[in-house]
Amino acid sequence: MKALTLITTEAGKLDSVAKEIRRIKDRIKDVLIVTGRADIAVFSEGSGKDIRDIIMKIGKINHVVTTETMFEIEES
Repeated sequence: MKALTLITTEAGKLDSVAKEIRRIKDRIKDVLIVTGRADIAVFSEGSGKDIRDIIMKIGKINHVVTTETMFEIEES
């Protein structure tokens, strides 16, 4: 299963949050600082439980305001 998680952070905390996410490593394929409605995009791959665990870890990082996760429903 593949997933994209969009994360918003508190103002001025983008770099520190991205650094903490990069330390997780488990099943995370890429961490991008982006423009638009989110500050960070995280691409991950694994079982539903793996993705849930990643989301829970991200949600516990200081200065994370919101997360929104989208799951791939069909390979292109």
